[in-house]
Amino acid sequence: MNLEAYRGLPSTVGGVGLDLVNAPMIRHWCEALGDANPAYAAAGPEAIAPPAMLQAWTMGPSGRREHFDALMRELDAAGYASVVATDCEQQYVRPLRIGERVLFDSDIESVSAEKHTTLGTGYFVTTRMDVRAYDEAAGEKPGDATPVGSHRFRILKFTPAERRERPQGVDAKALRPRPVVNRDNAGYWEGVAAGELRFQRCDDCAAARFPWLPGCNACGSDRWHAEAASGDGAVYSKVVVHHPLPPAFGTKPYPVALVELAEGVRIVANVLGAAPDEIGIGMPVRLGFQRHDDALLLPVFHPSGPDRLPPLRVPVTRTLIVAGALASRDYQEVHHDAEFARTKGAPDIFMNILTTNGLVGRYVTDWTGPDARVESIAIRLGVPAYPGDELQFSGEVTERGEDGRLMLAIRGTGRLGVHVSGTVKVRVKGASA
Repeated sequence: MNLEAYRGLPSTVGGVGLDLVNAPMIRHWCEALGDANPAYAAAGPEAIAPPAMLQAWTMGPSGRREHFDALMRELDAAGYASVVATDCEQQYVRPLRIGERVLFDSDIESVSAEKHTTLGTGYFVTTRMDVRAYDEAAGEKPGDATPVGSHRFRILKFTPAERRERPQGVDAKALRPRPVVNRDNAGYWEGVAAGELRFQRCDDCAAARFPWLPGCNACGSDRWHAEAASGDGAVYSKVVVHHPLPPAFGTKPYPVALVELAEGVRIVANVLGAAPDEIGIGMPVRLGFQRHDDALLLPVFHPSGPDRLPPLRVPVTRTLIVAGALASRDYQEVHHDAEFARTKGAPDIFMNILTTNGLVGRYVTDWTGPDARVESIAIRLGVPAYPGDELQFSGEVTERGEDGRLMLAIRGTGRLGVHVSGTVKVRVKGASA
């Protein structure tokens, strides 16, 4: 195959959005992704579309695609019939508004040499799209279209690696150890299930204690009540395990911290969202929770402070996966048909990259508020997100500009590891977020 010959050829010519930018599609997107940004629900000329929806307006059979389709047919014929998106980079010139019509053209930017990945063997294909729009509802014509953004998209066309069935007992060994729940600590685990970290407060001397005990270790009283911690704390001590660990604990090095909460009690937990050597004594942290499997939810901590975004937990349900694919007009069967997904080498349906991109955008604007303007989102997918997983989003400010521009590093982690990592450039009104 002479795949290099496709480099630089048009991928889509004369693409036209099948629908005007409209409120129902925006509403469906926001409902599917849980995005409550009021800027996307505004009425009249103030209404704008979520920037991460940029690609959704270009989906569908539009424009001439002979070179791209020929490339896909050639790869299919050679046995590279499976496809998965791996990278997405979007730049936003201005927001899209209700009533506008989208126009787009794209080129095949590159085709890689054959690569061997954990999914299988195949080729990375990168396309770059320029998007314009004009206000059809206001009587503008296609010649009046102005740039709204650009979109670089990377897919892997591959032959799935052979899936080996795990021997019996391996799945059970891969589970985290189960906590022992008894009458003395049941209230603590009930709090975890409710999203709270509860400690005990003595009714007689007011001393706080953790872990849970039947009596006060300060005055001996057996009278107490439970309180929910505020979630603020600091790293009191830490240790990094370099010795190989059971599969359930992931890869080494494995940091474990002793966190002192604002209420004065201490708890042993993981700190997510920071490399082991970045976790220092005194580092301010904020409480979060991580789901390891259907039956185990554990408290964790994320770095906090003015340069840290608060954590966000997003359960990956079948509804989210399917609704996100529909809202982004991605009708590939691997996102809604489990049997078909298995024929393509996946164990189940999985989240599409447009939904992931939208969740990254939601995470950022949840923090900045509706007046911020997202200027770019660039993400790379890692491990897939399957039904029953839970994504933990964390982020930090890596650059601050005098004009209110912030560069953010974002990460979303699930049970299998890092699902998404990337950067977001956002402009916030005022000096800081």
